[in-house]
Amino acid sequence: MMDLTILAKYPFLNNSREYIKKNGPSVKDLLESLVYERARIIGIERLDNAFKNRDVGERSLATETDCIMELLSYPIARMIAVCVGDNFFKRRYALGEAYHAYKNLINEQTSFLIKVSKEFNLNVKYAEENKRIKIHFKDYLRNAPTRYKEWKMINRDMEKGYIYVSHKELARLLEEALRRKINKDLDSRECDETIYKVFSSEISRFQNMVMIHRKKMRTTPIGKLSVEKLPPCIKNLLSAIQAGENVPHMGRFAVVAFLNSLKLSVDEIMKIFSSAPDYEEDKTRYQVEHITGSISSTSYSPLGCEKMRTYGICPEEQIDEICKKIRHPLNYYYRKWRQKEKEEKTSTKEETGL
Repeated sequence: MMDLTILAKYPFLNNSREYIKKNGPSVKDLLESLVYERARIIGIERLDNAFKNRDVGERSLATETDCIMELLSYPIARMIAVCVGDNFFKRRYALGEAYHAYKNLINEQTSFLIKVSKEFNLNVKYAEENKRIKIHFKDYLRNAPTRYKEWKMINRDMEKGYIYVSHKELARLLEEALRRKINKDLDSRECDETIYKVFSSEISRFQNMVMIHRKKMRTTPIGKLSVEKLPPCIKNLLSAIQAGENVPHMGRFAVVAFLNSLKLSVDEIMKIFSSAPDYEEDKTRYQVEHITGSISSTSYSPLGCEKMRTYGICPEEQIDEICKKIRHPLNYYYRKWRQKEKEEKTSTKEETGL
């Protein structure tokens, strides 16, 4: 069995679950006993930190009690996240756990990272002949941010189906594997009625936080952009991105190209994407700068309505009267602006009697 401090730092490990199963309290005691009130408080703290800071946060693990409470707070946080019942919230929490694990993993021995890799069924080995870490290319492609130049296969050393990575890169791959695993686990679970009753006030608070966040994103102009005037297709894609839903590549491309055509800067576009639960600044910046032509020779044009339908990203059930009269999402936005100007002029005339 691993050291208790290690189990507390990495509560997603099989050994951590085994420890709780063997030595932990009953579910009833965990949820109701004063002895475990601190674990419940930390569980809520994990969720708050993940939502606000994209990191579940660091706490002291100086004593055995510290470690036990930290370890028990993990399943509590997961159960509450499921009961909040919101994709955005669950994705943000998963990212917070994964990023926190990454920050710890980069300081561990390479041998430990290889052990953790096995828990995610990643084929990782340490090549004694050249003292380097290597991972099977299938596992690499599944977890690597290959949109970046340095992560692309063509720029990696590969031998007999294995790609060489550094210690820090392996930690980054494990971060992604953990994020995906937690997402999958949370999506596969239903809210337990007992959990909902015990944490009802906190669950309501988290749901309210998400609602306020969404409302703010819907109504806050960014740069010269008015969110209320966006066509249904772009508004739909933005809502999905911010909810942590799986938006296809062409959907993200369509949003960036559209916003770029409205003369929003890279930073303004980044601000929109920053509200997504799985937002990573360096990854998003690379994609945005590539599509807008900031780091490439081509600035891509936004997709027209026909192509939006072809790629399945036109919400046909939300088509309104303006949609029926235009062939491009940009024209929808411009018409909305002209419509507003006419309404303002009419209102002014009525007020002045002119």
